[in-house]
Amino acid sequence: MVDFNPMVHAERRSLAEYLATLSPEQWRAQTPCEKWNVQQLTGHLVAAAKITAPHFFGGLIKNGFSFDKFIEGDCVKYAEGTPADVSARFNSILDSNRKPPGPAFIAFGEIMVHGEDIRRATGTRGDYTAEHLTALADAYKATGAPLNGKKRVAGLTFTATDIEWTTGSGPAVEGPCMSLIRAMTGRADGLADCTGEGLETLRSRQ
Repeated sequence: MVDFNPMVHAERRSLAEYLATLSPEQWRAQTPCEKWNVQQLTGHLVAAAKITAPHFFGGLIKNGFSFDKFIEGDCVKYAEGTPADVSARFNSILDSNRKPPGPAFIAFGEIMVHGEDIRRATGTRGDYTAEHLTALADAYKATGAPLNGKKRVAGLTFTATDIEWTTGSGPAVEGPCMSLIRAMTGRADGLADCTGEGLETLRSRQ
């Protein structure tokens, strides 16, 4: 079984170093997560690292079992204040092993994908190890709702062009592994780096 915690901690430290370089304008940049800018998305990452099962299930009940409302409300208190305030909160959870209820890879997916959301919103891209990329791609390719990775990869062959990783059978979709991962989650920006005869089928599933 994959131990995701060391990978989560390493990716949080990498993102923390990047956040320390951002200007006030970049903290306000809109991310691919439509409702959140960089500061708000960082607050969400803090909230996810502080969550407990009682808080999670209690929050769902309080919000009428609306997952989106619970997540939005939970992020507010961790995203308030200045960028320095939010950065300090993020630095406080670098080694947290908490995660929302569910599979072990959830916290890893949160920091990898949302970390890339932040980087792309501010004009760059992350530099990830092959180990981390393959671990997340292997986890995401089998996910059901809400990620729906299994449905998006069905009947297609995904092949990374920057590392050794492939999955599936059928028409090809090729691209950088992080872009394939983003396409699995329904992020349209992942498609921009991809090619292959299966690309239009994948596009129709976003």
